Amino acid sequence: MSNWYRRNDYLALPEDVIAFAWSAPMRDLAAKVGVSDVALKKMLRKYGVTTPPQGHWNRINAGREVPAPPEPAARCPGGHGRMLIGPKFEPFIPKASPLPSSGPFASAEVPHDLEELRERETRLIGKVRVAKDMSRCHPAFKDIMRKEQRLREKAAMGTWYSHYKPEFDNPIDQRQMRLLNALFLAVAKRGHDARVFADQHPRSFRPEVMIGDTRLGLQIGIFGKHATRMRYGEVVPDPSLPASTPLFIRCDEPGLPAWEDQTESKLETRIAEIAVSLIVAGESAFRRRLKEAEIRAEEMRLERERREEEERRERERLRLERIRQLNEQRIADLRMSGELLRQSQDLRALVARVRNALQQREDVDIGRLKEWELWALEEADKLDPILSGQIMSHFDPPQLPAKEE
Repeated sequence: MSNWYRRNDYLALPEDVIAFAWSAPMRDLAAKVGVSDVALKKMLRKYGVTTPPQGHWNRINAGREVPAPPEPAARCPGGHGRMLIGPKFEPFIPKASPLPSSGPFASAEVPHDLEELRERETRLIGKVRVAKDMSRCHPAFKDIMRKEQRLREKAAMGTWYSHYKPEFDNPIDQRQMRLLNALFLAVAKRGHDARVFADQHPRSFRPEVMIGDTRLGLQIGIFGKHATRMRYGEVVPDPSLPASTPLFIRCDEPGLPAWEDQTESKLETRIAEIAVSLIVAGESAFRRRLKEAEIRAEEMRLERERREEEERRERERLRLERIRQLNEQRIADLRMSGELLRQSQDLRALVARVRNALQQREDVDIGRLKEWELWALEEADKLDPILSGQIMSHFDPPQLPAKEE
């Protein structure tokens, strides 16, 4: 399985993945996951899971003895002891919690003490030889080598293609590639991965190694004063510099010294030492990053709780504000009822006085007076809070929003 992360994948315990792979015939499991049995088998093999042999379930149905599921591989240096698997498996294989920063870290492949790990890796890596060419190159260099070969072939096609030149076909870059290639092959011998990015502006290499599941950035380049030239508006090392120009290799991980060419020892003689140091640094970084991740998780939890408390207080403030508004509205409606009642009573009193004053007058038609009286009393009734129903707007207490538990 590749150590480089893929989007939407998640971590699961190896024993859970193995248990799933051996829990039922491949065809039944594939139907659950939603793929073909051939595709499921390929996926599991990519994760490094050995599937049941041919005829396994027939033997079980026949009551015959079958081999037990394999044990998961021991955690390697820099590894989190988990499998990175696709999201299709999430309904059937649970997510694994990360290894706690307190450990235990020891496994069949990793001693708890880092110095013991250094001694073990030194013994297992042994001597490392830097080849004189790139005929046996690490997969990380395949793409660079293909591009360089294409440029070399175009340059050989004649003057029309003279501007096509290999980017890294000079002594310094060739030596850097050989050193990195030897280093990558050394860590690959112990099951670790690596990759390299080739930059043209400015011309340089950006290597990375993946110790288990822990990524370490590397730098390689010239140290000390050296001849330079302008290339595409940038100052770069002169490509005519000899291969003996002093180089350095440095890891971005804090606490690691840079490895440099010395008079008594060139980098070519220290590749095994560098590979061992990177493996130990990967394990050390893995343990340290577990603690950092826990600290970040705790900080995020505290920040989340702080935001939730602020939101809860804001909701309570809005609730109390709403209660105040409802109570004020009820009082305002009550006062409005009193005002409307006074207005309706004033109108009725006016109607009574007009009737008493005009009903004996000969110049006032009784029919017209009655029509006006009915109209005026209707308007008084419209204002009356009891007859209009306005009194009901504050008759019952308002429905107050409940307090959060």
